[in-house]
Amino acid sequence: MRQQTMPGELDWLLDDLVHRVGGVRHALLLAEDGLVLATSGNITREDAGFLAALASGFDRLAGGVREHYRARRVQQSTVELDDMLFFVVPAGGGNCLAVLSDKGGNAGLVAYEATMLIRRLQGQPTAPL
Repeated sequence: MRQQTMPGELDWLLDDLVHRVGGVRHALLLAEDGLVLATSGNITREDAGFLAALASGFDRLAGGVREHYRARRVQQSTVELDDMLFFVVPAGGGNCLAVLSDKGGNAGLVAYEATMLIRRLQGQPTAPL
């Protein structure tokens, strides 16, 4: 029997990602319209809104590339800054997970853990994915 995922548990799962994976600064789950569904506890409301708007835009741009080149799906979008990496991972139903991490961390591990978190959430009957 599956456990039901409640909104507070979504925040806890994002907090777990931030604390467990080295270098992750913030994580947030957002809806197709860009509204924040859940955040890690270490992010301000202003930063969450800003990152959600960016992630929503990147998700749509990546979807445009997918459509134009008739690719099956977008795996992730990654933006590399001087000292940070910004990952946007589709979560199904137009939702996505955004993760901001230090550049010096293990980018492959961050991407893997983000994907595993989404798979875990997709298996929950009450998750908004």
